[in-house]
Amino acid sequence: MKIYIFIVLTALTLIGCGPQKSEGPHTITVTIEPLRFFVNQIVGNKYKVVTMVPNGSNPETYEPTARQMMDLAESDIYIKVGSIGFERTWMKKLTDNAPHTIIIDSSDGIAPISNINNVEDPHTWMSCANAQIIARNIYDAVMSVDVQDSAYFRTNYERLLTKIKQTDKTIRANLKKSGAKEFIIYHPVLTYFAKEYDLIQLPIEEEGREPSAAQLKQLLKTAKQLNIQTIFIQQEFANRDTDIITKELEIRPLEINPLSYFWDKQMVQISELLK
Repeated sequence: MKIYIFIVLTALTLIGCGPQKSEGPHTITVTIEPLRFFVNQIVGNKYKVVTMVPNGSNPETYEPTARQMMDLAESDIYIKVGSIGFERTWMKKLTDNAPHTIIIDSSDGIAPISNINNVEDPHTWMSCANAQIIARNIYDAVMSVDVQDSAYFRTNYERLLTKIKQTDKTIRANLKKSGAKEFIIYHPVLTYFAKEYDLIQLPIEEEGREPSAAQLKQLLKTAKQLNIQTIFIQQEFANRDTDIITKELEIRPLEINPLSYFWDKQMVQISELLK
C-alpha cells in the first residue's frame, strides 16, 4: 500500500512539473503586426495579442528569442500568415515547443499567386479580398475556443469587414484618380495588391537575390518604356541597386511599410503614393 501511494504521489509531482498555461489573461500570438491588427479588431479586450516578428524586423530572416519561445506555450492560439520566411524556418520548432497551442493558417482558402518572375508570393494580407478571408479564419479560430463571447466577436467581425470594404473603396477611388498602372518595388510584397487593382509590379530583388547586370538593364528598359514614376522600398530590406534605378529614371524612392500594424491606413497610403 505504501509503495502504491508513493507511485501515485510521484506521478502527480511529475505532472505538476510539466508545462502548464498560466492563470493570467488569455493570449493569442501572431507572426506579424498586420495580423495583430486583424485579431485585435475581432477580440477587442478579451485577449492579449502578441507578435513574434517585432516592428522593424525582417520576417524573412528574424529569429525568435528564447523568451518568445517560452511565452508561446502560454498562447491559446498561434495565427500564422501561411508561408513567409520566418514561418518556413521556425514553425516546426514553435509548434514542438507549444504542443497545446492551436495553430491557425490565416491564409487558408486564399488561392496562391506568383509574381512576374513566377515566384509564389506569401504576402497574402496585402489585398482587401484576402483580408476578408483572413478575418473570417481568425473569427472562426476565436469562436472555436471562446463561444461564450460569440455575440461580442460577431459584432466586431462584422465591423472589421465594413472597414475592409471601405478601405477597398478608397483605394479604387485613389487609383482611378491617379491613373497609375505600373510600379517598381525592391522586395515584391505587393503581388496580391497589384492583381486586385490591375497593376503591374516590377520587382528588383527576388527571395533575397540581387538582380544580375542583365536583369537590371532589362528592368530599366521596361521602366522607361512604361514611363514608370513610382518605386517603393521597405526599411526592413537593404534596398541595394535602388540608387542606380532612381538616378537613371530620375525618380525618388518612396518608403512603404506593409508590415505596419495599421493595415488599413498603409493600404490606402500605398494607393495615394502611386502615380
